[in-house]
Amino acid sequence: MIKEPENLEKKIALFSRAALFKGLSMDALKDLAKLAVLKQYVKNELVFQSDEPCDAFEVVEDGLIRVSRYSALGKRITYLLAGPGEPINLIGPFTGAAREYVAEAAQDTIIVSIVRKDFTQFAFAHPQLITNIIDILGHAIDSSNSRILDMLDKKVVDRLKRVLHTLLKKYGPILCFTSAELAELVGTTTESSLRVMADLRHNGIIETRRGQIEILKPEALAGPDSETLWF
Repeated sequence: MIKEPENLEKKIALFSRAALFKGLSMDALKDLAKLAVLKQYVKNELVFQSDEPCDAFEVVEDGLIRVSRYSALGKRITYLLAGPGEPINLIGPFTGAAREYVAEAAQDTIIVSIVRKDFTQFAFAHPQLITNIIDILGHAIDSSNSRILDMLDKKVVDRLKRVLHTLLKKYGPILCFTSAELAELVGTTTESSLRVMADLRHNGIIETRRGQIEILKPEALAGPDSETLWF
């Protein structure tokens, strides 16, 4: 990790377009930007580890951060994919407590970081930000419950279609994800993911290249339970 040169306008622009900060005045966003520093991470570099106390609030400025949890046997499930304008930790800055999550750069990424004490002081001085955080956490809980129910009730093909539908809505028809990464989002094995992807490819729904998926028939991913997930 290296620090990027300071750029106040860049940070203000990020906060202005981020849903997390909706409803805050421009003066408030400028004050927040003055507290923030930019940090750069290369692909696969750790941002924080499990059991590591939280000492900062962090939001993605550019790139992609994967937040995951590992089982006792080392199996990884991806909890969050945070892109530009999205926070990677919302609870830790308020408690300071360590959590069971690992955050790493899924690609070269720039993060805006604010020291925990500074961020919490700002948040309590601007109640709208607290409301926005609660709203995001509510969506996260609802989505987690939906993913659990999907694993109990749905076949892998239906779960993978829902994940692809979500990624399509979030990133567009060209997705830079491997079958292994999709498996972590779906909650299945890489082998099962590969098998379903082959069927989707055979049916002309997707086209795959190394590390990339193109959605050719978005309508084929939609269904009665095709609302997007939160991750």
